[in-house]
Amino acid sequence: MRNQETLVSAAENLKEHGIKNTPQRQVILAYLMSSHQHPSIEMIYDYVRQSGFSVSLATVYNTLELLEENKLILQVAPDNNGHMRYDYLAEPHYHVICVSCNKIVDVFDSEFKKNEAKAAQETGYEVFNSKYEVYGLCPECQAKRAQ
Repeated sequence: MRNQETLVSAAENLKEHGIKNTPQRQVILAYLMSSHQHPSIEMIYDYVRQSGFSVSLATVYNTLELLEENKLILQVAPDNNGHMRYDYLAEPHYHVICVSCNKIVDVFDSEFKKNEAKAAQETGYEVFNSKYEVYGLCPECQAKRAQ
């Protein structure tokens, strides 16, 4: 998706969720929609500033919290430095995370979401969301280890 199309789509997502559309919120959401890096707060902050927007780190934190509350994004496991990573929730998917280099790969499969219905049925809980993460060693780190 081209940059302008992503910005328009981000603006529409914000509107659909009743979130006031500001340039900073729009560019943050657009970045998360188009990034496959599962960026940290610092990466998002750097991206927004490099895009020419004046923004504070607090604004980035607050925007991410707002987007997460509205189920547009989710937190992924922190990297080895303790920096939380973020992802856009376009399609049901889970994450495979390398415990060595922190690489995160999306696996698009909605089957794991069936556990939510099972958990609700067995416990009586009203389930809002779930997160599934698989940890292992990526092929690149396996190759390094074998050397």
